[in-house]
Amino acid sequence: MQSASALSRCRLWLHDRPFTADCLLAVALAVGYTGFFAAMADLTPEFDLDWPRSLIIMAPFAVIALRRRALWAGVALGVAIMAVAVFWEPAQVMGADSGIGFFVLTYTAAAWRSLREALLVAAAIWSPVAVVIYTGVGSGIDHVTATILVMVNLVMAATVFWIGWVVRNRREKVEELSERARFAEERQEALAAQAVADEQRRIARELHDVVAHHISVIGVMSEGAKRVLRTDPDAAEEALATVNQTARTALREMRDILTVLRQGHDEAGAADLEPQPTVDSLRALVAQTKDAGLPVRYTVRGQEYPLPTGVSLAVFRIAQEALTNTIKHAGPQARAGVVVDYGETEFRISVGDSGTGAPVVAGFSGGHGLIGMRERATLYGGTLESGPRPGGGYLVEARFPKNAHLQGVTR
Repeated sequence: MQSASALSRCRLWLHDRPFTADCLLAVALAVGYTGFFAAMADLTPEFDLDWPRSLIIMAPFAVIALRRRALWAGVALGVAIMAVAVFWEPAQVMGADSGIGFFVLTYTAAAWRSLREALLVAAAIWSPVAVVIYTGVGSGIDHVTATILVMVNLVMAATVFWIGWVVRNRREKVEELSERARFAEERQEALAAQAVADEQRRIARELHDVVAHHISVIGVMSEGAKRVLRTDPDAAEEALATVNQTARTALREMRDILTVLRQGHDEAGAADLEPQPTVDSLRALVAQTKDAGLPVRYTVRGQEYPLPTGVSLAVFRIAQEALTNTIKHAGPQARAGVVVDYGETEFRISVGDSGTGAPVVAGFSGGHGLIGMRERATLYGGTLESGPRPGGGYLVEARFPKNAHLQGVTR
């Protein structure tokens, strides 16, 4: 692990210093190539490799150090070294050694420069090489041999050029993907900001629909109590009792909204501009479910009484999700029943079916499902039970205390 970490740090250090990296590459290739010549000298006694000859062998590799900092200067230096090797006999060994540097420059041009410039660099390098080989200055080679040498050099140069071009395309593809990822991240941040703005508007609508109504009632009733305080004390007392109860309900609804925000429970999508559905909307929900093809019987038991807005919304959502699950999983021959029971101590909503399909264990679509229904019931001090019925089918039943809106309110 430590060696891998050290190697990674070394690569990063060289990546930030390209000229230093190229100089080290040039030295490494020069030393390796000179070592090869030294081995050949041991095998060939008539070949003498001294220090001046070693430096001459290393000279052509200097162009590699310029490949990224000054590419055209490297090309000019390489061609100049080749010319010196051609016309100066003691330096003829440099002519053969120039090939490695020329291949490196060709690769660099294809990998890092535009196609037009890369082709110009290749032409500037390999045209003089072909001329030198064909003229055969100082070598006395025939035309066929020269042609073969030129073709071999051009094929190798084309191969190196193609490798550099592939590397270039791959690097550009990676950069393009990185740019797309950055754009996607910025878009995600923009969408998150938009979601926050939408949530702020939704909260404003919730406050308007849930709290503003109670505040308006308090204002109207307190004004009425003020007017009849002296002439009809009993009516004033009754109005003040309504004000007290409404204030407690408004306080509870405000706490409910804050609880939802703090715990991260959210409705599916942005809330509509219309008021939220309530228990009174169940009849329309049942009719809509019948239109979807599921026979539903709707029953109301007990003497109806008003429910707090939050509880009424929770009841509607629970019934909606339960009927949706019945449509999805109960089967084509299933029937359903919705029972609303206004009890003296608790309010109960039951949704059952006669289907045989498997119940939804984790329906998280839009924050609903069994967990979502249970959270809605718990939020208002209620409970939710769900499971297969003894006689077949599936039953979802939620119970709310009659004074659920006063849960947690200090008297």
